[in-house]
Amino acid sequence: LVRHAGGPFEGKSPNKHNKFYFEVEALPAGVVRAIQDGEIPQGKSFKDTKTLVTKLEALGISRDEGRGIVAVEGTNILFDVTKGIQYLNETMDLIVDSFKEAMGRGPLANERVFGLKIRLVDAKLHEDSIHRGPAQTIPAARSGIYGAMCLGERMLLEPFQKVTVNVPQEVLAGATRELQRRRGEILDMTSVGDLQTVIAKVPVAEMFGFASDIRSATAG
Repeated sequence: LVRHAGGPFEGKSPNKHNKFYFEVEALPAGVVRAIQDGEIPQGKSFKDTKTLVTKLEALGISRDEGRGIVAVEGTNILFDVTKGIQYLNETMDLIVDSFKEAMGRGPLANERVFGLKIRLVDAKLHEDSIHRGPAQTIPAARSGIYGAMCLGERMLLEPFQKVTVNVPQEVLAGATRELQRRRGEILDMTSVGDLQTVIAKVPVAEMFGFASDIRSATAG
């Protein structure tokens, strides 16, 4: 993820003949949820682009930008917002490969990237295809994406784990104290008879030793 919009940043091929310019920013939360729910498909082949563009517009992506959707990888989307770039169509598959690689291994800790809008805003390509093959295009586009993310102040997201605890009413306070001691957030509490069910999310880093500690906190 990034703290704010970043770019444009220039990614240059090893032979210096090809340049790609990228911008990045966080996707609207509604778009991320739609991807997670399967309403926006993964990959680069979309059966009904018109419907997809309309859906993106409803979720906060402008129609002009939505028409440029190229690929979805994880919870991230690549858009091409360039106009009239010669030879770009011939290299787009390689740009998508770069995008997928960058989203799978981000620039901060080689972790998967979450919830980003990647915009290709400009490109300059060599007229001879032999000078814009995979060895030139992929590192250039990847470095352009990474650079824009760095300008946007990339950051790590802390992983959380969903925890469900079933305890009698008389030891409920001990269970909730143990969850909160581990920086847990109580999401829901329900009761059936004398049995209480607590659902919480807790940072994964705080879960070590949880099983034994929760037994101690609730008298077994």
